[in-house]
Amino acid sequence: MDLYPVINKPAIVIESDKKYLVVADLHLGKEYEYYKKGIKVPDIGQKMKLELLKIIKRKSIEELIILGDIKHNLPFTSYFEKLNLPKFLEFNIPVKIIKGNHDGNIEEIVHNEVMKSFKIEDHILTHGHILIEGNNLIMGHIHPIVEFVDSNGKITRMKCFLKIEGSQNVIILPSFNPVIEGVSINKEGEAIPGPYFDSGRLEIKDFDCYLLDGTYMGKVRDIYR
Repeated sequence: MDLYPVINKPAIVIESDKKYLVVADLHLGKEYEYYKKGIKVPDIGQKMKLELLKIIKRKSIEELIILGDIKHNLPFTSYFEKLNLPKFLEFNIPVKIIKGNHDGNIEEIVHNEVMKSFKIEDHILTHGHILIEGNNLIMGHIHPIVEFVDSNGKITRMKCFLKIEGSQNVIILPSFNPVIEGVSINKEGEAIPGPYFDSGRLEIKDFDCYLLDGTYMGKVRDIYR
């Protein structure tokens, strides 16, 4: 199995029995939340779909896997999501949905295959909000970003991939949604969501951090602020 990031995109490609594109945390409907607050934002869903279509074509992708939280609204499904999710998922390749904590009742909205995890060779793909046993995990849920502070005190936040190798190998994808920043993984005191971190199975400081352009930032513990 071959696994690599899509440079400058919050996505990875897995080559095994077929060529998979893997993304996480689209949170379709987030823009509707802004709209209800009187904030005008562009059609983020359409922008994300165009990006996915470009990657699928450029990389000759055969199947798309969404690692949970394809929709945003909690605890109910909004009319916006019911209307737009089925249209969004109309691709010319199969689309698998790993169910996330925002995806309640999603089976009633979409016609795609929905599951709590999916295995490709010895790697288990899951959202990350429930514990799934396995030595090689690929997940989302956390929306990792890294913070930088310049000499004037200006804070810049950039999406990043997290990776750890050892007794358990884990890759964490950033959110594919461009208007979602996420959790500052190198900020002291920032709570990292999910049972893997709540239980102490994983420690965020032990992860390697990579920006979307492939830049290696080092261990999270070395870039704490």
